[in-house]
Amino acid sequence: LQLPILRRRRVAGYLGAWARTGVIFAQSEELQRLAGRLRVDAAALAADAGRVAAVSALQLPALAQAAAAMYDQLSAARQSQQEVANLAGQLSGAYEDINLLHKISAGMRFNQRPEAFLTKIFREVHAFSNFRGMLVAQVERVDAAGARLVAATGECPSRPEDLLNALAPSVAQAMATGETIVCDDATPLGLHNINGAPARYVCMPLHREKRAFGVVIALDRTDGRAFESSDVKLLSNVANQCSIFLENAALYQDMQDLFMGVLHALTRSIDAKDAYTRGHSQRVARLSRMLAEKLDLPEHTCQRIYLSGLLHDVGKIGVPEAVLTKTGRLTAEEFDAIKRHPTIGAGILGNIRQLEDIIPGVLCHHERWDGKGYPAGLTGENIPLMGRIICLADSFDAMTSSRTYRPAMPISHAIAEMGRCAGEQFDPVMAPVFQKLDFSRFLSESGADALPASSNGSGGFDSCL
Repeated sequence: LQLPILRRRRVAGYLGAWARTGVIFAQSEELQRLAGRLRVDAAALAADAGRVAAVSALQLPALAQAAAAMYDQLSAARQSQQEVANLAGQLSGAYEDINLLHKISAGMRFNQRPEAFLTKIFREVHAFSNFRGMLVAQVERVDAAGARLVAATGECPSRPEDLLNALAPSVAQAMATGETIVCDDATPLGLHNINGAPARYVCMPLHREKRAFGVVIALDRTDGRAFESSDVKLLSNVANQCSIFLENAALYQDMQDLFMGVLHALTRSIDAKDAYTRGHSQRVARLSRMLAEKLDLPEHTCQRIYLSGLLHDVGKIGVPEAVLTKTGRLTAEEFDAIKRHPTIGAGILGNIRQLEDIIPGVLCHHERWDGKGYPAGLTGENIPLMGRIICLADSFDAMTSSRTYRPAMPISHAIAEMGRCAGEQFDPVMAPVFQKLDFSRFLSESGADALPASSNGSGGFDSCL
């Protein structure tokens, strides 16, 4: 019996009183044993017995009942303390789980790649959990065919792809049924040829509404014990959050694909007004993005510059086709009609809130560094960054594309021309960077719209006009 010191003294007093009656002294062994359990000195009890008021034998049942009630109360208090301690431990674990899930939710940004999201999240899960290692893979179909490893964290095999392939049946089963597979003995799988293979694993699918996204595999516990329900619950909560993100990311990507498809269709319809400018908008968009990347601009900015390059000539929809396709030199009135297309394009896009930030590139791609451009005659760095970038890409594509009134200029000549016009037509800092772009990459990306590598034409195109 473990009693607080004050309670032990009170019970010892009772024992002393009982000893005074002579009842317990008749059973000295029992007294010694009970005194030992209470961790009190039996001899001291006998010595102090004279100072305790005598208790009659008739009072012993009541004292015994009181002592029993005290024991029950102390036992109940001890049990309550244990329950409180257990509850505190559960609350602490729940708090850690909730904090982890909150971090996952806070990290859900649709403009990030799913691979980067999954890698970051499961590194945090591994650091928080008892798992020795974790694998995360993406799949395209519910049958898990073509599972592609995204990340391997913790102590994983030196070639995690081999382990993923070996566990393909479990992955396929988990994806097909939507159920978690807990394997406490991986020996029958014959993984002995894989260095660092697990003895146990948990395979949990990442999917929603029968749409497959991926799978997460937890490898062993760090203490070597079998997986517990808390391990599976943690994985389930994390997998559910990740599946929601992946579903939303897929829907967002579908919307982006639809959006980009509409934009490409629009630009092709504009380019189709002039057979000699077929693919011009797509090429300008690619070149603009390449230059933006070379300038180390943020990924989001590079993408917006690409969109601006794609739509830079959207205003030509308001220019008469006879002017666009005229083979000879334009009259002053016709050139004024052409010069209105940046303003028309900016007006068209101004009604689309999601495209407001790309308007500067559409409006200013014909402005010149020396102020001789249009529509506003801006100079130097007063020209928005998008406008200066697209101006370079647009001019280069114009020089290297054939027109009815002149042949295409060889790429080498066009690159030299970009440098010659630096500080006049083009940004003097950006022009040298543009000259160093990998144009072989541009040609390979352009496909059927590839530019001619050379030309027998005499040039005759003044890119500064």
